[in-house]
Amino acid sequence: MGDPQPQKSRKSKTQFIHAALEILANEGNVKALTIDSLCQQLGVSKGSFYWHFKGRAKLIEALVAFWADEFQQSIHQRIRQSAHDEPERAFEELISFWLSSNFSRLDQVMRNWAREEDAVAAAVHHADQLLMNFVVQLFVAMGHDKTEAHHRARLLIAVGIAEPQIQHLPHAGSADEAARWVAAKLLL
Repeated sequence: MGDPQPQKSRKSKTQFIHAALEILANEGNVKALTIDSLCQQLGVSKGSFYWHFKGRAKLIEALVAFWADEFQQSIHQRIRQSAHDEPERAFEELISFWLSSNFSRLDQVMRNWAREEDAVAAAVHHADQLLMNFVVQLFVAMGHDKTEAHHRARLLIAVGIAEPQIQHLPHAGSADEAARWVAAKLLL
């Protein structure tokens, strides 16, 4: 008698979604997200996948909904908590998050994908609105009126979205220094 095969543990639906986001960020392409790649990353069988999702389309539906809302709000909440509700620190935390995580790569994937899929475009728009509201609130908390806060938030978000697209252009210093310079100018 041989040794019994170790049983693979079943992963939660949220673990599948997080792993799918990680694949998107690492590979930079939605086509890399397959049921096989996801199960391999999690070390589970396809049966575990099908326990939670009826197919890849249902995974994509759940992933897009999660990314557009819960994921975005959790980021904003973590930033607020780590900044102890101090707007200037929150901006520092936001910039640090953009620079230090794979979020900008994932954001690029989602934006590129949104060009092809209406549901993803709607999710990106929703996520952008959440971010806009978050950043406007920070500028208002710093004493700017709503209109000025809106202008500053829009500019900061535009820079955050565009920066990964223009990484091939030289910086006067590092990318980190450039992002912090922009943020500092907007925080005046």
